Amino acid sequence: MASISSAGIGSGLDVNGLVSQLVQAEKAPTSGRLATRETRVQSLLSAYGTLKSSVAEFQDALKKLKQPATFQGHNASSSDEDLLKVSAGTTATPGNYVVKVEAVAQTQKLASAGFANAGTAVGTGRLDIAAGGKNFSVNIDSSNQSLAGIRDAINSASGNPGIKATLITASTGTHLVITAAGSGTAQAVKMTAVTGPGDSGDLAQLNYDPLAGSNPMTVKTEARDARINLDGFTLTSASNSFSDAIAGMTLNVVSADPDTSIEVKVSEDRTTSRQAIDQFVSGYNKLRSKLNDLTAYNTTTKSAGQLQGDSVTQQLASTLRNEINSALSGADVDLDTLAELGISSAAKGGTLSVDSTRIDKALSTRFNDVATLFSGDHGLAARMNASLDRFTSSQGSIQSRTDSLQAQAKSLTAQREALDLRMSKLESRYTAQFTALDQLMSGLSGTSSFLSRQLANL
Repeated sequence: MASISSAGIGSGLDVNGLVSQLVQAEKAPTSGRLATRETRVQSLLSAYGTLKSSVAEFQDALKKLKQPATFQGHNASSSDEDLLKVSAGTTATPGNYVVKVEAVAQTQKLASAGFANAGTAVGTGRLDIAAGGKNFSVNIDSSNQSLAGIRDAINSASGNPGIKATLITASTGTHLVITAAGSGTAQAVKMTAVTGPGDSGDLAQLNYDPLAGSNPMTVKTEARDARINLDGFTLTSASNSFSDAIAGMTLNVVSADPDTSIEVKVSEDRTTSRQAIDQFVSGYNKLRSKLNDLTAYNTTTKSAGQLQGDSVTQQLASTLRNEINSALSGADVDLDTLAELGISSAAKGGTLSVDSTRIDKALSTRFNDVATLFSGDHGLAARMNASLDRFTSSQGSIQSRTDSLQAQAKSLTAQREALDLRMSKLESRYTAQFTALDQLMSGLSGTSSFLSRQLANL
């Protein structure tokens, strides 16, 4: 049976303890240097991630400010929305108008005389139907000459532009009701029954000709265009919407009252523009505060921000400062800087402050000049966004620095793995050496005991 042995048992030498201490002493300096560098690299990676995120957030505010639509919105109001609702787009022109709603658009409805029920036979032949410049025909024979059959034949007819046939049963009997495809006089329906010698019944009961003196079909709802009076001009529309009456505006008729004058006002939407400017200032200050935190040095605690003294961060701070204080080429000479608008930069910290009175006055009296300052491909927002792209793009300095730090982190990981491997080998070598020493000392101890016994026996 093989014997069981343990390092140090023979001589009493603590082989494992000695090996562990020697390996730790050998490893500690290098491991400590690696740990310090790993902590620093990870701290910088975290700081650069925070910085890039902060810049990207500010760029979102810049992109909104850059959009011309931010400064092209308009507010439109109607003094009586029970009669007329209005809306304005980006191409509307500020102004005041007076509108009277003389008529609302209606969809024509025709009804036949009453029949006994839906299965009552009306007659055979052909129905020619015209509406809105379109014509289609419906063949009626013995299989579909009932009131219900004619309804279904009209609804499923090829070429039907949207005319609907329904049945309504009242005290006067069951009536075939024809509803035009849409509102307005142009959609008025004409129905003509065409019969021959072999046809039965009286399909002509469904005739309707708007030019005839009398008709078997009666008008339940008149086909009518909407009609308004706009600053003395009469306008009509097949629907209750007028989209071409005033450029960039839509007027929606709700109800008619020819005796009521409605005031319609159109003005620039300064609220949206002001909100975008405020978001720009807020976003800039948030970014600037983050930069200040990352580069600060606390003299009391003797602690520095994660990016204190970092060249990329210094370049970014300088870029922001230059963009804020530089005049915009092509803008009006007395409104080509943020300071002239009422936005100033603090000497310490670089954050922006807003003079609300000056900004509101500029938006009220020089709206187009403010739009030129901020928006479009050549405005301040676009210029600043392009400058920041040099830091945040895939080839930008922040990404380049991040890539370099990630490479360092990878290298440090490899160095730590190499150190662990070297220490493992060293541990094996020390273990072998001290185990041999242990065995030698154990043998010497045995020899010493033998000699002592022999001397004692003399």
